[in-house]
Amino acid sequence: MAYWQGYLPFAASGLLLFSMASWVGAEGEGRTVRDRAMYLKHDGGTYTHYLELRADGSYRRVARGPQYSEERDRGTWQQTSSRNLLLRSDAHLRNISAGDLFISMRQPERLKTLPDLKQRIQAFLKAHRSQEFPAEDIERIRETTVGSDPPLKISDITVLGSKWVQRSDVEKLVIEIDRFLASSEKNLFTLVPVEYKTAIIYVDDDRAELTKKIIADELAGSSALSSFSADRHGYQEIGEAQFLKETSNSQAVSLSREASESHK
Repeated sequence: MAYWQGYLPFAASGLLLFSMASWVGAEGEGRTVRDRAMYLKHDGGTYTHYLELRADGSYRRVARGPQYSEERDRGTWQQTSSRNLLLRSDAHLRNISAGDLFISMRQPERLKTLPDLKQRIQAFLKAHRSQEFPAEDIERIRETTVGSDPPLKISDITVLGSKWVQRSDVEKLVIEIDRFLASSEKNLFTLVPVEYKTAIIYVDDDRAELTKKIIADELAGSSALSSFSADRHGYQEIGEAQFLKETSNSQAVSLSREASESHK
């Protein structure tokens, strides 16, 4: 199983205004363009992601590892009245989630496999009447072989932070697959603000509940959910000077190359 790393994964002024208007319908809230740039950093340990949210409504994402620093996403962004960050990617599709279940849409070709995956999930539910299942059983509903040396199998479905999966979450995942396929907003990502210690971290909406559980776990002095602190699951705001210093050597990367490397 490949653990999801929280990827997030240009517009002329006229197109930008059109996009802003369309988001009002998508979220049902008023929008306000920020009057300043905003810089966010997600430290995942072996990798680091940065978001540059520009005052003109455009953004770019930079990924940095031990041997690379690359721009891997771009698009337009907005902030809602509830402080959610909406990112409309020019390059990637958003992910599908239900409870602790997660389907990464990082690879565009997975879109074509969703109907088959949905059928396999329904067949699994029909064959198994339990109200909860071991996480590994759900992750084996469909496995994809990735070309590498040696070949690697990854799960189409990932279970986040739990050893057991509720039947209701599996049933909801089928509904979410249908909703995703019918959506015209497949490239719209949402980052949710979550209070952590004395700061605000921005977490992908499909991981917000897990992050809140991790925070509660930390406050209780337990490490049952994660060996990482909650800030490893979200973005924190940093200054422009720090952003420029840490991303100064970044280069754009082709989508085909990125899709290949994301399996490694």
